[in-house]
Amino acid sequence: MVAQTYRDKLPEMKENVEASRNYFQKNIERFYEFMKFVFETSIDGNDEAKLAILQKPIIEFNILEAMISRLRGEFSKQEPSLNVRAADGVRVEELTPEFLETIKVLEAHLREIFFDSSNDSLEYNIYSDLLAGGFSVVRIFTDYVNEMSFEQNIKIERVFDPTLCGFDPMARDSHKGDGDYCFEIIPKTRDAFEAEFGKDKVKGMRFIRSENIGGFNWSYETKDQDIILVCDYYYKKRKNEKIVKLSNGHVILKKHYEQFMEIYNSKGYIEQAPIIIAERETTIESINRCLFCETEVLSHEETAYRYFPLVFFDGNSVNLRDDTDGSATQMTRPIVYHAKGIQQLKNFAGQSVAAEIENMVQHKFIVSVEAIPEEYQDAYKNVQQASTLVYNAFYKDDPTMPLTPPREIQRTPTPPIVENTFMGTDQVTQTILGNYDGIMKTNDKQVSGVALQQGALQSNAAALPYLMGYIKGLNRSAIIVADLIPKFYVTPRSLPVRQANGKRSYQVINHQDNPDSVDFYYNPDSLQIKVEAGVSSGIQKQVALEQLTSLSQAIPVVGEFVSEMGLEIVIDNMDIRGSEELKVLAAKFMEMRAQAKQAQAQQPDPLQLEAEVYERTEMAKVEQQAIKVQGDQAIQAAKVANEKQLTDIKFMEAIAKIKEGEAKQLLEQERVDSENARTAVETAINFAKELGNREPTNEV
Repeated sequence: MVAQTYRDKLPEMKENVEASRNYFQKNIERFYEFMKFVFETSIDGNDEAKLAILQKPIIEFNILEAMISRLRGEFSKQEPSLNVRAADGVRVEELTPEFLETIKVLEAHLREIFFDSSNDSLEYNIYSDLLAGGFSVVRIFTDYVNEMSFEQNIKIERVFDPTLCGFDPMARDSHKGDGDYCFEIIPKTRDAFEAEFGKDKVKGMRFIRSENIGGFNWSYETKDQDIILVCDYYYKKRKNEKIVKLSNGHVILKKHYEQFMEIYNSKGYIEQAPIIIAERETTIESINRCLFCETEVLSHEETAYRYFPLVFFDGNSVNLRDDTDGSATQMTRPIVYHAKGIQQLKNFAGQSVAAEIENMVQHKFIVSVEAIPEEYQDAYKNVQQASTLVYNAFYKDDPTMPLTPPREIQRTPTPPIVENTFMGTDQVTQTILGNYDGIMKTNDKQVSGVALQQGALQSNAAALPYLMGYIKGLNRSAIIVADLIPKFYVTPRSLPVRQANGKRSYQVINHQDNPDSVDFYYNPDSLQIKVEAGVSSGIQKQVALEQLTSLSQAIPVVGEFVSEMGLEIVIDNMDIRGSEELKVLAAKFMEMRAQAKQAQAQQPDPLQLEAEVYERTEMAKVEQQAIKVQGDQAIQAAKVANEKQLTDIKFMEAIAKIKEGEAKQLLEQERVDSENARTAVETAINFAKELGNREPTNEV
């Protein structure tokens, strides 16, 4: 049962959802409009009615999808560059080889999560939304590996419908993670809702007659069935706390330090406890999740998320100020926003040409009926057969009644402006979108292949704002995933990793008995993650390969260096079948070649070997004496290190017990609230029954 505190928040949460929908409604409508305009039809119902009145064919000539498909095709070969490094200000003591190895494995695992083929073309679908709709939304969540597993994986996916997600209108960051709330609306049929939550939850719902959720109704009736909207709502819970920095470098809550000192003193440790060297006020944020419908809150929980699990991907939006009230609103725009008019013009010009062809006159001659002799009618009807056209010059051979001689019908040509407009709209569309190769339009037959390649690369520059919006959203998603990993990857397991060169493998983590294991108990605040645009297309790889080839031929030293050290880079820039296997074989080849050179260099000279044996013997005597001295020093240093390590272990154990106690206390409080609510309800019911059973009296 949900505590009363959270049930009282239902009106506020519903108001936030409706306010967010109203703020973003024009962008939602624009998303639907251009998705249909690009991928389904560029002719709406009004256009069809007008064409019917004008008696023109209802046909269209959609060229916008081809423009977007070209950008999507280039993007399908895009692989953003992901980099993880230690954050600025991290203590020098934390930059251990183990921590650096953890960073390296984390970067490889993040690359596998985002760029894995099993994520249902995540990047491609998001970028398609940005180009054609103007925005997109992804969800980051955890799920069990399989139905019989207790291990969880962190996953990222595009939401089913980005227009059903909403964010705080006051959010200013591109990913909207700085707002106070976010949500995803999940439409459910009445039967599905009752099966999941019970029939009693439907009581009080209105089920307003509506064809869509544009006006925003929490429950509505369609032609076929009743629909109930369930909102998956996340909000921030802020709490002011004091944090302290200790002499051992750790930063914790002050209340945790006080509890730690009580435990430390009660244990009677003789080691000196870390002392406070700095203190300040801060605000701690946590993410709470509510699932609610029109009438009540269905569930509530405090999540492990530090950031909102819904990330907004912005295409190329602008902030506009309303002339009426001066408020600023965000306007999301697809890349074809300004090309809608030219697409409609192309349709109209093409429809006019089609109407001319459809209404083309097929008659060859115009002649009076009386002027055609009966035996020569076939010659006028079958003009394809060679014959002589004969006509009567006078009506019934009366010289006073001359007849108009037959004349050939001249076909009226289609106005040139119609054809020129139809053919010229393609170039205008390319100019509006900035998606064209200027070099391809030249008449110079001596244009080189390099110039064509450069033109193809420059033609995609207009889409860079949408690519950068995608990169920003991906960067935010990577930060959220990196924050969740140490919270859910807590047991020994293997993780799939992908290196920057495309090699895939598995890494064991959190396994104390495995020497190759890497600990994933890191602090997310000690990391800094950055995603950048990588190699954008196959053409760009081809240009890079040609540059390497030309440079190697011009400067032989560069050629030797590339052949010795850069063979894998050369293969990485080759777009051929089996390039991934070829890279693996190239790495093995380079390793075998290095081993062969090393073995050849290690063949000793006999005289030199004898001198080295004597020298090693003398050096061994000196080293033996030095080792003895160093051993004594190492024993003393080990004692000091063991004492410090023991102190840190005891410190961390105490902090863990404190946090565990807080969690148990919170759960106990929720249980008490629920028990109090249940007791109040039972008391009210018993009191009502007692009043009902009491016999009425006539006392005044």
